[in-house]
Amino acid sequence: MYLPETDAQMFDILTELRIYAATNGMPMLAERLDDALLLLVSEGRAPSRPRLATGVAVVDKV
Repeated sequence: MYLPETDAQMFDILTELRIYAATNGMPMLAERLDDALLLLVSEGRAPSRPRLATGVAVVDKV
């Protein structure tokens, strides 16, 4: 099992998962990952220069 070694790696993993969830029709998972990212940032544990990644995807309901 892979475990992130740094907070920056955790931020990158959560960000990539959030983008995947948002673009693949999983809005509830994307929202939970947003919460996890906010918690990471609010604790001051996110990298000092996060990449551009937490954009919002629009998901049409069918």
